[in-house]
Amino acid sequence: MRIIIAGAGPAGFASAHWLSKQGHQVTLLEKRSIPGGKVSAWQDDDGDWVESGLHVFFGAYHNLLGFLAEVGLEDSFDWKPAEMIFAQPGGGYASIEFVKGLPAPLNGLFGVAKSKLMTFSEKLAMGRGLMKPIFGSQAYIDQQADITYREWHLANGMGQSTIDKVMDAMALALNFQKADQVSAKLVLTALLHFAKETDAPKMGLVKGSPHERLWIPLMQQLRDRGVIIRFDSKVDAILHDPATNQVTGIQLADGQILMADAYISAMPVHSLRKVMSDSMRVHTELDNLKHLRGIPVITAQLYYDRVVTDIDNLIFSSGTHISVYADPARVSPDYHSGAGSIIELVVAPAEKLFPLRDEEILALVIKEFSGLHPEALGAKLIKSHIVRIPNSVYAARPGVEQYRPDQATPIPNFFLTGDYTQQEFMASIEGSIRSARRVVDRVVTAERSGTIRTQFN
Repeated sequence: MRIIIAGAGPAGFASAHWLSKQGHQVTLLEKRSIPGGKVSAWQDDDGDWVESGLHVFFGAYHNLLGFLAEVGLEDSFDWKPAEMIFAQPGGGYASIEFVKGLPAPLNGLFGVAKSKLMTFSEKLAMGRGLMKPIFGSQAYIDQQADITYREWHLANGMGQSTIDKVMDAMALALNFQKADQVSAKLVLTALLHFAKETDAPKMGLVKGSPHERLWIPLMQQLRDRGVIIRFDSKVDAILHDPATNQVTGIQLADGQILMADAYISAMPVHSLRKVMSDSMRVHTELDNLKHLRGIPVITAQLYYDRVVTDIDNLIFSSGTHISVYADPARVSPDYHSGAGSIIELVVAPAEKLFPLRDEEILALVIKEFSGLHPEALGAKLIKSHIVRIPNSVYAARPGVEQYRPDQATPIPNFFLTGDYTQQEFMASIEGSIRSARRVVDRVVTAERSGTIRTQFN
């Protein structure tokens, strides 16, 4: 069976891998000249890598880790201790450390108890309040999809102070939104997994550029198996015949029409909405995609002439426009040069900052970063990059859960994959890989049941 997959991000690559292994003829399309989607990277004029964002992976990402092991890339990450480190104004840190040697959830509960980040009364309230997700079920967490995490937090006896100190940072790391905007289900899902698996909270960062470490070797494997990968192939329209309720082709921006037996959109949801025909929107499940919106996010990379941090891990920040950051020159072996720091910072929430010029955003970021790391005041900024993504992961806000579609659609030969589709991990790379597994199952089921009209055997 011939299958076209539009979108060469994690979900698109994983789908192409599993479907091609089953003997299908797969064509993978990507509108840009580089692979990776939200986990992409490219080189600047000096040959240094610029990343689309700061990508952090967790021990709880079983489907992602299993996929990477399957393709021989299980050694792609440099694993860090399971610890949330918060930079403090004027220098110094406070942390929540998952205690080694203790099983879950005791490792996390004792970590909260030991932390100097909160007062005794705050720790006690947190410990009591988090009992529900820690010892609860996914069914309970699913019921919290229509309220914000802040509402859930306050309703369960925890105060605003712990939102300000800890939970806003966690919400921003998960979905680039603060606790008063993000669905309680998203945060509680993460807490459930972190609490029930001892190794779930450990954090890994790619040992170098995801382009070199992940996508290049994976593309080689796919091409060796006969997968056609086409870059600079932007989808302009999905052609749909309402009489037969079948997708009949993919029209590219250059006017070329590609045809297959089955079609999979691995595009971000905002891109998919732009290319669907009106006849496709007649189906409620597809029309409801209008309720899923991408979140703007900004990433800043600062190159200093000397080392300005002393932490070999991810660093969180509360009360600034910087939600989380790291020094790739410390955390990623490929970037270890023995020279200065490369500070990669996630700026979120970013919606109000998008109208600003790059120079204004850079000045804000440098000021706030220097306030956390006074060492930077005496260092020289060699160069910088500001990367803007107007539509990143979908906004997991209260009320939108009901609009997340299944991977199979009402159009028998048209399927969806991506973190916005139905799966347990919601907006994350683990969610993308889970969605890819599901879409492969949906395609195989449709082929076996005869609902896909095979034309190109």
